[in-house]
Amino acid sequence: MAKQVSMQGVHVPIIVLTVLAQLICAYHVVKTGRDKYWIWLIIIAPGIGCAIYLITQVLPDAGNTRTAGTLKKGAVKILDPQRELREAHHAFDMVESTENRLRLADALMAMEKWDEAAPHVDTCLMGAHKHDPHILIRQAKIRFEQGHPDETVAILDLLQEKNPGFNSQDGHLLYSRGLAESGQVEAALGSYENLIGYATGEEARVRYGLLLKASGQPDAASQIFDEVAARLRRGTSYYRKSQKKWAAIAERARH
Repeated sequence: MAKQVSMQGVHVPIIVLTVLAQLICAYHVVKTGRDKYWIWLIIIAPGIGCAIYLITQVLPDAGNTRTAGTLKKGAVKILDPQRELREAHHAFDMVESTENRLRLADALMAMEKWDEAAPHVDTCLMGAHKHDPHILIRQAKIRFEQGHPDETVAILDLLQEKNPGFNSQDGHLLYSRGLAESGQVEAALGSYENLIGYATGEEARVRYGLLLKASGQPDAASQIFDEVAARLRRGTSYYRKSQKKWAAIAERARH
């Protein structure tokens, strides 16, 4: 027998309320012109689908809070991972500006389509943007993922030469990885040592520890991994959750 809930003396099967919620949400999708994939989610997963729709689509319109916006972005990324790429393609087809080209390149990079992103980034490095540090970091990242760490190092050396006051944690980490992958281990260790002096998060420390271990310095590596564990213990629950991947890698490396 279907479960029932009482509404002022009237017993209504839960399935009826579920269907009613689906109809209301589906009507809202159509009325407000939202993407039709929401209807499929609401039908396929009635309970969770309606909940996600209310949290990410209805509540943001009502309150427009930062939390709701974050939830919305997360849900869209899960439900429609190609959406940003489609929209970036459309924007670039409409106007071939540097801004739109970089947006398309970023969307392609997010999907790990490095070979497709490369010509867009390379094209942007012209004229006034020839030595733009943010674009050069993109180019260096692509070259690294394409298996050319030596080019990554050369690009980032050029970045520093043309932008002496520029600093980027992501760029510094990429430079350290490029040095290590291109066989310049001592230079990479020095780069990592400088990086962990200011880096947020645990990725740089864990990668530094792994390189120390691989280069025959197990005691120094253990000291770094112990430091990672101590930082995680002192951190907030949110910080520990955000660094879960690197905590697990460090823990495995300690044994």
